[in-house]
Amino acid sequence: MAITLKDLKPKKLGEVVRELNYKDLVSFTMRISDDKDYVSAIKQIQKPEKPLTKDSLSKANNAVETLSQGEAMMIIIGEYVITEWDVKTSDGKVAPINGDNFMALCASVGDDDENAEFVGFISDNFHEMAKEFALQASETKKKPSRSSTGTKKAAS
Repeated sequence: MAITLKDLKPKKLGEVVRELNYKDLVSFTMRISDDKDYVSAIKQIQKPEKPLTKDSLSKANNAVETLSQGEAMMIIIGEYVITEWDVKTSDGKVAPINGDNFMALCASVGDDDENAEFVGFISDNFHEMAKEFALQASETKKKPSRSSTGTKKAAS
C-alpha cells in the first residue's frame, strides 16, 4: 500500500470553540486550536526570551509601553482567540477584531468594577478552554496515526 500525501500531514490536535454572551452587552466566539501563530505568541508570554533580573524590573528600564502578563494575555485573546463578535464602531460597522480593540472593549463595558468582572469572565473562559484543548491535544497525540500492515523485507 502506497502512502499518499494526506497520510503525511501532521495530526490536528483539536479545537475548542465557545459562543459567549456577557450580560447581553457583547456576544463573541472564542476558538483555541493548534494555530502556529497563536502557539508562538503564547510561548513569548510563558517563557520570555530574557530572564528576569533586578535591573530588568527597575523603573528606569521599564517604559510605559511594556505590558503586564495579564495585558499581554488580553492582547493574545483579542488577536488570536476571538474569531467573531458584535462590537460596533461609532458608525455602526462591526469593529475589526484585534488586540487593541479588545483592550478598548475590556475598558468600555461599564465602570471599573464591571470592566474587571468582564476581564475575569474572559480570563476564566480562556483558561477553561486552554485546559480542554491541552486534554484534547494529549489524547490526539496518544492515538496511533496509522496501523502498519506491511511486511518487513529481510536484508540480503
